Amino acid sequence: VEEEMKHLRDKIDMDGDGGGADFIITQFFYDAKVFIHYVKCVRAAGITCPILPGILPIQSYNSFKRMTEFCGISVPRHVMERLEPVKYDDEAVKKIGCEISKDIATEILTCCGKDDTGMDVDGIHFYTLNLERSVTRILLSMEAVATRTVISPGSNSESNAFSNGTEDIEGQQRQQQNESNKEDTDAIATSPSRRQFPWRPSAMERRVKEDVRPINWANRPKSYVMRTDDWDEFPNGRWGDSTSPAFGELSELSHFYSFTLGSLEDRLAMLGQNPKVSQDVYEVFAAYVEGKVPYLPWCETPLQPESFTIQKQLAALNRAGFLTVNSQPPVNGVSSSHPIYGWGGSGGYVYQKAYCECFVSPENAQKLVSMVTDNQSMNLYAVNNMGRELRVGLEEGGATALTWGVFPNREILQPTIFDPSTFLIWAEEAFSLWTNMWLNLYDYGTDSHDLVESIRDTYYLVAIIDNDFVSQSSVGKLWEAFLKVGKVDV
Repeated sequence: VEEEMKHLRDKIDMDGDGGGADFIITQFFYDAKVFIHYVKCVRAAGITCPILPGILPIQSYNSFKRMTEFCGISVPRHVMERLEPVKYDDEAVKKIGCEISKDIATEILTCCGKDDTGMDVDGIHFYTLNLERSVTRILLSMEAVATRTVISPGSNSESNAFSNGTEDIEGQQRQQQNESNKEDTDAIATSPSRRQFPWRPSAMERRVKEDVRPINWANRPKSYVMRTDDWDEFPNGRWGDSTSPAFGELSELSHFYSFTLGSLEDRLAMLGQNPKVSQDVYEVFAAYVEGKVPYLPWCETPLQPESFTIQKQLAALNRAGFLTVNSQPPVNGVSSSHPIYGWGGSGGYVYQKAYCECFVSPENAQKLVSMVTDNQSMNLYAVNNMGRELRVGLEEGGATALTWGVFPNREILQPTIFDPSTFLIWAEEAFSLWTNMWLNLYDYGTDSHDLVESIRDTYYLVAIIDNDFVSQSSVGKLWEAFLKVGKVDV
């Protein structure tokens, strides 16, 4: 601590020439006591400049886990105990995240108020990450900003009058909200799924009407958002013509580094220090499915909950050389409030076709072609890094709905599709990730470099759809057929 304080003091003083820092903003944290202790250490070291605590509101469980692990942030047990029961409910996580941030800010402002001890804090720095609604909610709950009552149309209430130039933004609703807080908290753990779509919508206002996306970027949503950032309009109701507008080009800054697996050491620890045979690579994919490896270059988050039902099958298939990067089981008319498969609100029913996307050797690619040919309900599209294509049952230009829902007083929604033209665009990105996220870890000419390069240049990226979503199989016909081809017994 003493050495750290010395470096901090040097940054503030900068040899006394006045070119040092004017104030301190901390890294984000979730334990107010850690910050309070830090302030005491800074003041004890004779540093008197303002200190702003950095608070990052929790937007989703997966992003929270990824950020805290990547940055080495310690998380108090009571925070995890509040989040764990609702980790698959994004809205509940965000609500509790706001409450946690409010509690942290309130404790800091209470303990570090203006006094004679030098422990004063002049404000709070919120890391919004362009998601300002949570910060607004936190500030309103702290009564740190002026508010205005929302009056329903036709209301004769005079409570919408402004007083002393101050606008009351939530007014009468706050009392009702406070009274229901305990009830809401008790209900969260058993509340139905509140996902708007199977994928997480963008917070950007101009994408608010977007309600259809291709499945291929399901595990790399940030890349999809950036590659479609220049679009004037976003798919609404149907996918439309994927050839116009065009997807953005791949680039080092906006694409490959929108998500990284951490430092060189972190990536070597996850992907292998010295893989020499194909089975070493297969084992990394299997470990990801089993939760032993947190990320892959093609997967920014851990395995999705809906794939837990086929987790054993996926792990076995990966060890057999079918390297899955995207998958979903079939769903036939389950409630839209289902805690795992549900989306779109209550009162509806949701459906989805079994889907698998995987890298396979040329030999296994031909086995999958034969498998799909023998099953009329299945379609296959595959391409390798050289551009050679394999097709079974897919027509040019036709998009296939993979997920859809039926709701009262609404048209049928189909938020996830497969489009052959878009698949080729994704395949270019998928193969480039072998190079930029894996191959570059190893020196040219080594066994590990040659192995990964060979996989990149010879394997196919295969997408298979099973249109028979009403199958009575416990895991779906697609996965039973996959296991048979891979000679896997689970």
